[in-house]
Amino acid sequence: MAKTEVILTHNIIGLGGESDQVRVAAGYARNFLFPQGFAVPVSGANKRRIEALKQRRGEREAHELLKRGAW
Repeated sequence: MAKTEVILTHNIIGLGGESDQVRVAAGYARNFLFPQGFAVPVSGANKRRIEALKQRRGEREAHELLKRGAW
């Protein structure tokens, strides 16, 4: 079965978090992740998007921790 690398744009339970680069079955990416907007293919331009996604993810996770009073 063919695998393809994608960059997740949303958290997917059992697969990974936002901005993670993961390998998935080509059909799963083509038929579910891409049409739903949950992932983008790995490319030069999309790799640059990773940085923005990582920053947004870090800010959101920090906000959630502060909101819970974990600090």
